[in-house]
Amino acid sequence: MIESVSYVILLMSSSLAAVWLLKRLKSTEPETHYKVRVFALSSLFVTAYALTHLVLTPGPHQTTLLQMTENLSVYVALPFIATVFLATGKQWHWSMAGWGRWLLGLIAFFELSRAMEYAVLYAQVLSIALILALFAGSLLFKNTTAKVKGLSGALIASIGLVFFAFIPLIGTAGNPIFFNFALAAFIPLAASALLDEFSKT
Repeated sequence: MIESVSYVILLMSSSLAAVWLLKRLKSTEPETHYKVRVFALSSLFVTAYALTHLVLTPGPHQTTLLQMTENLSVYVALPFIATVFLATGKQWHWSMAGWGRWLLGLIAFFELSRAMEYAVLYAQVLSIALILALFAGSLLFKNTTAKVKGLSGALIASIGLVFFAFIPLIGTAGNPIFFNFALAAFIPLAASALLDEFSKT
């Protein structure tokens, strides 16, 4: 029951954050809007993860889809959000083609690590990189409110990745309920931080 509630909260949190940020920043310049769209896509990957775990029951075909959405949320969505933070803080401007190449790269890195049987090591190294990127990006934000929100979100995401992720940095087994709650708190904070930063002018 509690696990289902955590998926409902995560579904609402991620989907509303995506729609809200897109609506609030729909008239921004292309470079900013690319970052907004990437963040929204990442949030919707997390939404798909929550939705599939709510409506599907484990089975031969369902398990594959459940695993796919889990992988998208951890190995694509979170790296995308961390990259948006870092790109915003460093004022990097990527085209949508550049973001598309990064998406293909993330998928390739994951598949390669799994094929070489380094999946656990890759997940842990990725978690460390995500934590560093989120904190670094937040610290580079120019807007003070955005910086505070970004750092708060980074802290929450770090707790989730360190202790509760599917492959946590500490411990041998994660906790999906607490990880869902961490993501549900992190994504709106991240969206709000980006809104403040992009609206600083």
